[in-house]
Amino acid sequence: MASFCERVIPLSFLLNIWVCLPLSANESLITAGEAQGLVCKACHQLEAEGVVVVGPPLWGLADRPIASFDGFQYSDALKQQQGKWDADKLDAFIASPEDFAPGTNMLFPGIKDPGARAAIIAWLATKNPSPPDWSTPFESEPVKSPGEDILTPGENMTLVATACSACHSLHLVTQQALSQERWDELLVWMVEEQGMAEPEPSDREAILTYLSTYYGS
Repeated sequence: MASFCERVIPLSFLLNIWVCLPLSANESLITAGEAQGLVCKACHQLEAEGVVVVGPPLWGLADRPIASFDGFQYSDALKQQQGKWDADKLDAFIASPEDFAPGTNMLFPGIKDPGARAAIIAWLATKNPSPPDWSTPFESEPVKSPGEDILTPGENMTLVATACSACHSLHLVTQQALSQERWDELLVWMVEEQGMAEPEPSDREAILTYLSTYYGS
């Protein structure tokens, strides 16, 4: 799979794909995890031949020690973690990278919804040559849509939540009241100065429409 900035299919299209055929519980969890895991693709590649972008590739995560991908400069905080990634460590890290490894360079604010974390972990398990048996106590928890209980419900809420939560808390979005022009300027700044991946044109328009509608001046 391509990273967020290299994808060809618009994010909004991917978020609306929800397989029509009945799925097993595990397949449903993996499918939900792929949708939730779009935030990972903002900084990481997931294909077998993936390379370092903002962060190291996630393919083969189960087969290597923590903080060991050759060519990526890990923080000392993450280098101090022992062993390989497993479900429990991933759950703690995804919930709060800073709490898991105080001083980490990863600015991702974390995912508080345990059901969403369980889904992402199930999906990440498939990104290994020999998928590990990763499971968490939260696999039966309902998986909330990105942004649920934080952002105002509306068309393209999930798209906005996925794009914005890759870099900061969604609560920062709710504290704003900007015109569409100012939201556009802020989006340009995020891309040019903060390393945010450039959204597809259709996604960009949808993001700005949502933000100016629900968090406009």
